[in-house]
Amino acid sequence: MIILDLMGYQLIFYLEKESKRGITMKKTTSNITIIGTGAYGTVLANVLTDNDHQVIMYGIDETEIVDINNNHLNSKFFGDLKINREIRATNNLHEALEDAEYIILSVPVVALKTVIAKINTTLTKPAVFINVAKGLDPDTHEVLSKSIPTLIKPELLIAYGGLYGPSIAKEVLLRKPTCIMAVSENLAVAQAIRELFHNEYFVTFAGQDVIGAEYGVALKNAVAIASGIFNGLHSSDNAKASLITMGLNEIKIFALKKGAKIETFLNFAGLADLILTATSVKSRNYSLGFEIGQADDAKSVLATHAKTVEGVLTCKTIYLEAEKHHLKLPLFNGLYDILYNNKRPSAIINSIFQKAII
Repeated sequence: MIILDLMGYQLIFYLEKESKRGITMKKTTSNITIIGTGAYGTVLANVLTDNDHQVIMYGIDETEIVDINNNHLNSKFFGDLKINREIRATNNLHEALEDAEYIILSVPVVALKTVIAKINTTLTKPAVFINVAKGLDPDTHEVLSKSIPTLIKPELLIAYGGLYGPSIAKEVLLRKPTCIMAVSENLAVAQAIRELFHNEYFVTFAGQDVIGAEYGVALKNAVAIASGIFNGLHSSDNAKASLITMGLNEIKIFALKKGAKIETFLNFAGLADLILTATSVKSRNYSLGFEIGQADDAKSVLATHAKTVEGVLTCKTIYLEAEKHHLKLPLFNGLYDILYNNKRPSAIINSIFQKAII
C-alpha cells in the first residue's frame, strides 16, 4: 500500500493484491468522473469499472446518456457491443462531480476551455485531473499540461497527469491487449494513475516526461495524415515505413527543443502510438490522409469531413512554431502546404523524402 499526500489530501492505493492469512486484499475503489461520452471516454469507463471503480460519465448528448444507462451500450460508436453495466452517465454536471476523486478530461482539445470553465463553477472539492485529449493548445501552441493546470482553479487541483499510448477504442472495449503510459511530473501521481487503470488487458506503465508524451501523441496525428496521403497515392509499404521514420525524427527534433526526453520517443506514448496511428485504417488521421491521397486534393475532402481529426490543427501549430524557432521540418512543411495552401499532394509528396533530415 502507498499513501500519496498532496496538498494535505491523502490518496491511498494498494499497488498489488496482497494476501494475508488467506485473505485477498483488492485495490481500493475510487470515485471517477469522465467528462465526455465519446468513444475513448466510454472504453476508459469500461476499463475502470472492470477494475471495480465507481465511474460516472458526463455528456451533453441525451441519446448517448440514455443508451449507456438503459442499454449498457454506446451504439453511436460501438454498435451492439456491450459495456460494463456498472457505468452510469448523466447530463447533470453537479451530479457527475459530486463525489469525484479523479476527473478524466475526455473531450476534443477545442472544447477543453469551455468544459474546464464549467467545472470551475461546479466542483466543490479538489480532485486529481487526468487528461486524455491528444493535441496542442490552439491559442498558445503549447502542450496541454502547460495550459490545463492554469485553467483549473488552484484550490480545485490536487495534481495533474495524462494517459497516452496506442489504444484504438474498439479494441480496448473488446479487451484486446493494450499498453499505455500514465504520466505526471510527480512520479507518485503517475503511479497512482497507473494503478487506477492497470489490469491484465490494459497494461499501464508510469513515467514522468509529460512534455515528451504529449508532444509524441499530438504530433503523430499529423504524421498519420501524411502516411495516409502517401498510401492513398501510391499504396507503398516502403514509403510508409520511411515516412514513419522521418516523422518520428521530426517529432523528436521539435519536442527536444521544448524540453522533452529522448527516451520517451521509444516508449508506448512515442513510437508505439505513432506506428498505430500512422498505419491503421481505424485511425481517423490516417483515414483522412488516405482520402486526401486518393482524391489528390485536400480542400474538397476537408470540406466534407465530419469527424474530429486532431492532426490538421496540430500540423498548423507545429508549422508556425517551427518557423518561429527556425527548425527544419520538411515533412510537416510539406503537409502544411497540402492542408492549408491547397497544394496537390502528387505534386510535392515525392520530393519530401529528398529533404529528409536524419
